[in-house]
Amino acid sequence: MISTALMLLANTLLFSLRLERGSSFPRPLSAAEERECLDRLAQGDPEARNTLIEHNLRLVAHIVKKMCSKMQISPAKK
Repeated sequence: MISTALMLLANTLLFSLRLERGSSFPRPLSAAEERECLDRLAQGDPEARNTLIEHNLRLVAHIVKKMCSKMQISPAKK
């Protein structure tokens, strides 16, 4: 049940990103950019949170793909 919910959430997130920005993920943040976003997040900046989430989607997709292969679940096709 949890794996189904995780897949649904990941697919929804990835689909919405694909519609919004074409078919690629945003580039990963540099260490300095990530530190700056974390500092802004600590001060309560909601946009910094969104930036961190968006720029880590590549990692999320990699983890979901890895979990699906371990659990023998087919990820959604393009």
